[in-house]
Amino acid sequence: MAESSDRDLLDLIRRRGPMTVPEMSDALGVTGTAVRNRLGRLLGTGLVERKAEHVGRGRPRHRYGVSVEAHRRLGQNYADLAVALWEEMMAGVADRKLRRILFTRITDRLAEAYRSKLTGDAWEGRLVQLSRVLHDRGVEAEVALDGAGLAAFLRQHSCPYYELAEADRAICSLETKMLEKVLGRALRLSQCRLDGDRSCDFRPKADPPALPEAAAG
Repeated sequence: MAESSDRDLLDLIRRRGPMTVPEMSDALGVTGTAVRNRLGRLLGTGLVERKAEHVGRGRPRHRYGVSVEAHRRLGQNYADLAVALWEEMMAGVADRKLRRILFTRITDRLAEAYRSKLTGDAWEGRLVQLSRVLHDRGVEAEVALDGAGLAAFLRQHSCPYYELAEADRAICSLETKMLEKVLGRALRLSQCRLDGDRSCDFRPKADPPALPEAAAG
């Protein structure tokens, strides 16, 4: 949602509920054409939905309301909750064995959400699919090649756990382990944004070439 005016219109609909174009035009003090242009962009992003309202025998009028997708994407802040839960687990669970069990279950849960969207066994193909899934979830990622142009690896330009990682770098290990389970191959974090690098690079380990089946699952 690039236009700030689009956000103003969306906030209006969220506060007042479904509205017609004339109602939005009056509330914002802009023309109906301006409202329709903004609605077109919001409809395209899936944040607004249109419903016909039949009044009498004439043509139906349309009301525009906030979509379910908008409720999912806007106004949610999981970062504070995630940081609190992570700190409680790392500091509040004294039993190191129990912490390892929790760590494993978390990585399993996260990995399954991604792994179910990947098909095929080819390394490069799975990397490409994973980068697309990450992109759809707001994580800017791409498949890159090493200097020799031979080994493909995953490069993340944004961190899905930015606040967590700044507070505790153990989250980098969790991310690496999770990606290993998704891709079915041992990885190493060759560079990290926390060290001042421009990206986090997850490269396949040369030895061993693949994870055991039990570990991958």
